[in-house]
Parts: sequence; C-alpha cells; structure tokens
Amino acid sequence: MQAFEALGDPVRRRILELLAGGERSAGAVGGVIRTEFGISQPAVSRHLRVLRDSGFVTVRADGTRRLYAVESAPLQEVDIWLERFRRFWNRHLDTLGAELAPRRTRAPETARGQRRAAARGQTPLNEERGRHVIDIVNQINATHREIGDLPVATGRGRSLLLRRTYDASIEDVWSACTDPDRIGRWLAPIDGDLRPGGTYQLKNNAGGTILRCEEPHLIKVTWVLGEGMNTEVEVRLAHGEDGGTVLELEHASPAEIVDELVRTYGPGGTIGIGSGWDLALLGLDLFLRGTPFDPESWEDAPEVKELATRSCHAWGPAIQAAWGTSDDDLAAAIAFGVRHFAPETPGDDNG
Repeated sequence: MQAFEALGDPVRRRILELLAGGERSAGAVGGVIRTEFGISQPAVSRHLRVLRDSGFVTVRADGTRRLYAVESAPLQEVDIWLERFRRFWNRHLDTLGAELAPRRTRAPETARGQRRAAARGQTPLNEERGRHVIDIVNQINATHREIGDLPVATGRGRSLLLRRTYDASIEDVWSACTDPDRIGRWLAPIDGDLRPGGTYQLKNNAGGTILRCEEPHLIKVTWVLGEGMNTEVEVRLAHGEDGGTVLELEHASPAEIVDELVRTYGPGGTIGIGSGWDLALLGLDLFLRGTPFDPESWEDAPEVKELATRSCHAWGPAIQAAWGTSDDDLAAAIAFGVRHFAPETPGDDNG
C-alpha cells in the first residue's frame, strides 16, 4: 500500500504526530524536525510533499504561510486494512489475560485501591521494571493550551491556560489539589497555613498566599518564585462526562511585564513555564491513576524529558496565535524551552 510507504519513514510519522495537535505552518513543522532529526528545511519540505501527495495532510495558504493539517481518510484506510490482522494479536492478549486473571482478582481495581497498594509496597499495574510507562502522545494531546487575559491584583494580566480531563471524581481531584499529604506525592512537599488568607511554601518551588478556596471548584493563590514578580495561579474544577473532572489551570502575570519580556527576549520563557505546568498536570494524572513516583526526581526519566520536549513544541500554536511570532523566532523559543526543561545530562546516550 502507498500509505505504508508514506508512513514507513520516522520523519513523516513525527510530522503527523505534530499535526495531530492542530494545524501548523511549514516553518513551524520544519523548526521541530530540524531540531530533532538534524535535516535541512528542503528535506522537511520533501517529506511534507510525500505526505500531501499520499493524502495524509492537506495544505492551505494563509498570506505568505502554508498551513498543514492531518487528513483522516487515509488513516482510516490503514486502520481498515489492519483490522484483518487484529485477531492475531488479540488471541495473544486473550491468552495473557487468562494467565493474569488470578492475579487481577487480587489486584486493586480503582485508583484509590492502587494508591493503597503502592503504600504497601506493591508494584502498580502500569509500572514496568521501575520505569513509568507513559503514553507521551496521548498525554500531550490530552491538554488544551492557550494564551489568555486573566486579570491580576495589579490590573491587566497575561496568562497561560491549560485544560484537561481526569478520569477521577471531582472530590478526588479536589482532595489531590488541597490535601498537604497528597500534594506532596505529585507536585512537591508543602508547608504553611493552608486556609484562605494563609501562606504556603512548596519545597524548592514557589510560595505565596492563598487568595480563594471554594470547595470543590476553585483554588486561587499568589505564585512567587524567588525575588521575581508576583504572579497568580487559579485552578478551576468542573464535573466532566462519565464521572470525570475537567481541570483548568491558569497562571497569570502582569500584562505589561510579560509583553515587555516577550518583545525583548522572545517567547521562550513563556514556553518554558507552560512546559513546567504540563509536567505538573502529568504528575497529577499519574497520581490519580495510582502510579507512585518521586516528584522531586522523576523529571530525569528519559520519557519525562521526551514529554517535556514535546510539550515545548505543543505550546507553539498558542504562542503564534497570541503574539504573531515568526516561524524562526518560534523555533528559537521552542529550542530555549527544550534546553531549560529537557536538558541533556552527562551520560545521556544521544547516538
């Protein structure tokens, strides 16, 4: 099939992953691919042409830019072709399921049960040989990102907004975001007078004042890191479908300061902050699913670094929509965010 020829190249598969998050310009795609694969922009253009000619992507003109998007029909054709082979791997999965059935009857079935098992030192179902098994693409796509305009105490504010749904009750998510013991198991150990008007301090992280706490829907705090400017973080919870919970996190800073920083230094710092919150929301997801991990050291894990890298790229469309950033400046900003949140460490094998 021509489709498999198009999908057989890792560069083209990565391009489709990028476009799965939404429409992107050729320059934005090229900036990511050049960084990750070390190939030239003309080579990226050839890969885009193969995907376009095989029907996997569409392209439209927007002024001087060419915007690419995923076309689902060829992917559906691939899925239909693969359907005839699913019985082979399903048979093996059924056998594995039968083998594991006696263990599963003794294993905890809920996130709460998995947390109790972790406390007793049992191995969680989705941990493999001490490494967290993270579906990176789905974790990235689970979060909606945008640049907003949330006012702060001093006036106009510029904000980073993240929204995602958790497969947990609103009471469970509220508890995870307000109970000191539970906060320490996915974000960082916390101390302070945790009530409206009180103060808090996260270990090796931000501190501030608790401005509002309206169970189970709203938490708002000041967010002060070192001697930097005062910012504010607001977390909003709402009932989702099938008993889940929709969480919105909005981190706002004084608009005039943010706009001046972006004019002077570009949007790289903004991307870095957004990537940091992406990792925090991933930690909350793992915690709610019952996966124990150390929030003070887990960011060194290779798959978490990979997620941080892709998070920086995922903030690209929101940055461009807010500030009209050029493709070259956006690529530089993404590279800045990657260096900060997914740095290479001594001993990394980078081929």
